[in-house]
Amino acid sequence: MALDKPCCPADALRRVKMIPVNGISTGITMLDEIIAEVKEMKLTSEQQIKETLLKKVKVYNYISKGAEEMYAKAIVAEYNKF
Repeated sequence: MALDKPCCPADALRRVKMIPVNGISTGITMLDEIIAEVKEMKLTSEQQIKETLLKKVKVYNYISKGAEEMYAKAIVAEYNKF
């Protein structure tokens, strides 16, 4: 599944999902679309899922090196809700 990329900043803003990252509500652009795409990949390894999610999320969102593990934990938790 190819992601339906936002056509403009306003469209991207409508695709922001708020999730708690280290206890702080944080907006992640394109998260629902990324989760759906990774689910379709049918990955079985938790580590592979985490790495793939983080890599794809970083395409649309800035995540500093020091915060990657916190974001990965939060994103995987959201992934597991689906």
